[in-house]
Formats: sequence, structure tokens, C-alpha cells
Amino acid sequence: MVLSAFVVVYVNNEETLQDGADTMNAAYAYFDTSSSDLSTLQSIGLGLLNGLIMVTAIGAMTFAIVLLYKYKCMWCLIGYMIFASTSLLGFLGGHMWWIAIEIYQLPVDWLTFILFLWNFAVVGVLSIFYGKGVPKYVPQGYLICTSVILAWHLSYFDDIMAWTLLFMLALYDLCAVLTPCGPLKALVNLMSQADAPEMPG
Repeated sequence: MVLSAFVVVYVNNEETLQDGADTMNAAYAYFDTSSSDLSTLQSIGLGLLNGLIMVTAIGAMTFAIVLLYKYKCMWCLIGYMIFASTSLLGFLGGHMWWIAIEIYQLPVDWLTFILFLWNFAVVGVLSIFYGKGVPKYVPQGYLICTSVILAWHLSYFDDIMAWTLLFMLALYDLCAVLTPCGPLKALVNLMSQADAPEMPG
């Protein structure tokens, strides 16, 4: 948490915050919660609608993961997880590093930057998914990096959108884990069966 806060504060400036907010609103927000024409209550309502749409998509993807695991489509499931991890470490991580390079005027050429990102993403995916013989702290470090990169990108939402999304995600997590029909509870139950396939990562 401290590392995420540190990166959010020090790998940003006014220009990157504005560009990031515009990009996040264009990509994820279906209703603009930052408009000056809206009252606070209207902004919260639109933020909750945005959060509901995003949580519904997350819930649908979680149910898809449960179905893939239940019917032992492990190649599809692992392929998806590898693709998601590679994208997050490579593309989103690269975006974060590029912003840091621009802000602090670090002397890095394109070839070095691309080779570093390639190595960072490939080693991360290999250590997370095929970590035999790799010290435990390496995949744990990559999982922390994944969390920091994701937190950095989500910090571009405006305050109302961020808090309403956090609220909706908390409600979803409670339902997904604690209710009998929750997808995460179903996944844990499937994984605890005797003949359950192993899922790396």
C-alpha cells in the first residue's frame, strides 16, 4: 500500500494527471462524474452507475473463469491469465515507466527501454506461472509490481468515480466470496476438490 501511494504521488505531475484522467474517463466511464454542471448527489449517482457497469463486467469475467476451470479448459484459462499478466506488466508497466522517464528526464534510449520492458514482462510471467526453482520472493515481488501498476492506473479516476468504484467493488467482493452463488466461493470450492487441476499463478 505504501509503495502504491509512493508511486501514485511521485510518478505524476499536473499534465500527466490530466491526460490520465481524460484517458480513463474516455475508456471506462460511461457517465461523466466530473462535470461542473452536476450536483454532488448527481455525480455520486453517475459514479455508482459507472461502478455498477464495471463490476458487472468483472463479475461476468469471473463467472467465465469459474466455468473454464470447472470444465477443465486449463489451456484457455492459463493462456488468458498469461496474456493479462503480460499486458499489465509490459504495456501498463511500460506506460508508468515512460511517464517516470519523462518527468525525471532520465537518459534512456528506445532500445534500452524496450529491452528492459521485454525482460521485465517475460521474467515476471515465467516466475509467476512457471516458478519451479525460482526463489519465492521473485514471484511475490512481481505480484506486488502488478498491484502497484494497477493502482497507479486506477488513480487517474476523479475522486467521486474512485470512491464509488471502490464501494461497488467492496460490495461485489462480499457477494462473490460470502454468498452461496458467489463466483469466488465457487472457484475455491472447485479448487478444494480432490481431482481439481492445479492452477499456476
